[in-house]
Amino acid sequence: MSSRSLARTPVSCSAINGCFTDIPCRTRNYYQCSRTTNLQSLQVGQTLLTRKLRKSTRWKTTFFTERKIVSQCSSDLSTSCRAEVPNNLAVNVLQDQSNTRQGAIRKVFVILNPNSGFRSSRDVFYKKVQTNLKLSGFVMEVVETAYAGHAKVLASTVDINKCPDGIICVGGDGIVNEVLNGLLGRDDFKVAMRLPIGIVPAGSDNSLVWTVLGIRDPVSAAIALAKGGFTPIDVFAVKWIQAGITHFGLTASYYGFVADVVQLSESFRLQLGPFRYVVAGLLKFLSLPQYRFEVDYIPLSPERNPELKPLAEKCHGQLSDGGEVRRGMQIDDRIEDNWITKKGEFLGILVCNHYCKPAQGLLSPVIAPKAQHDDGSLDLILVHGRGRLRLFCFFVAYQFCWHLLLPFVEYVKVKQVKIRPIGNTHNGCGVDGELLRAEGQAEWQCSLLPAQGRLLGRHSKT
Repeated sequence: MSSRSLARTPVSCSAINGCFTDIPCRTRNYYQCSRTTNLQSLQVGQTLLTRKLRKSTRWKTTFFTERKIVSQCSSDLSTSCRAEVPNNLAVNVLQDQSNTRQGAIRKVFVILNPNSGFRSSRDVFYKKVQTNLKLSGFVMEVVETAYAGHAKVLASTVDINKCPDGIICVGGDGIVNEVLNGLLGRDDFKVAMRLPIGIVPAGSDNSLVWTVLGIRDPVSAAIALAKGGFTPIDVFAVKWIQAGITHFGLTASYYGFVADVVQLSESFRLQLGPFRYVVAGLLKFLSLPQYRFEVDYIPLSPERNPELKPLAEKCHGQLSDGGEVRRGMQIDDRIEDNWITKKGEFLGILVCNHYCKPAQGLLSPVIAPKAQHDDGSLDLILVHGRGRLRLFCFFVAYQFCWHLLLPFVEYVKVKQVKIRPIGNTHNGCGVDGELLRAEGQAEWQCSLLPAQGRLLGRHSKT
């Protein structure tokens, strides 16, 4: 076949790998395309170009329109703008606004301990917390404590009608304990017991708020208070039987070495702040005395769990108020037939209301891993024996949560405990970082008041 006849043969563009006027053809037969084919390719290219221009114009118009809508609605997003803004943006912004607008004003009474921690509680509250609470709708009356026990006096005399939404404590576990005892010592304790307690951690020990609510710093505490809600918590009562005096707590009571450390640490409170427990512990470790106790307890058994009565039906009598005795409440004794008695040497005895995780601990160890703040039971830990080596092994194992594996450590869930020091054993009792002093041979009884306390903030499930 000649080259002239080959030029007359019609060839389609589809056979030449889709040649268009704006795309170079990769085949050798590109120049063999007919004039008709080139014309068709030009028309197709123009059509595609027109579509691209139309699509580009539409995209630019939509882009600037949406930017204009979003800029107009960013300052005050309302439901009228919601149809024009993408759904995910509208929902997120509305949710953020709903979280910050709590609606009703909340009136609270704030008790601040200026000596908590390293005396930094004033700066913590006024610089990190107060503004956030005001923006969240809190109306606050702030009072600073002037002496030990002042928070208890304030809680026992405050007009509840002026703070119907709760009392906020700025400090450590000690000020929370004072407020709790002040509320439960009132004549109108049936109303006061329903008043929730908020906590802004700024003290030497903040185990309660860290363990129950998962809050470790003041800013997180302000956020939890702003979100609202409350968490029920069991309350335990420690009664000095001989004097008929009762003291209430939320975290733990302890006897033996730990009670001695709490007593000695008071001498270093102003100088060392939170480190006073470390110094007092080392000093007491070097001069370790012998501790002997007689312990009676009722174990918690699922087969036999007597009905737990409300606080108003179980309490009457007297309540401790420093060195004085005033009208208040007392836990009455109930005869039980399954008491278990342990007698001998104990380095320490701890009765826990929750699993007690210290906020300052590097590894966040827990003392009573089976305890819960609302399980209706107490957790008893007995550290048998004596000697520095055994005590040292216990505290090292505790840092890694191995202390319950030690053969001389006993752990049991109980309903009630009675503890009697024997001989020259220290007869004081520590409750939530505060020391209760007794005269002579004292006998202490720990009982539980289930779900009678309320903390401001939601319980952390993690």
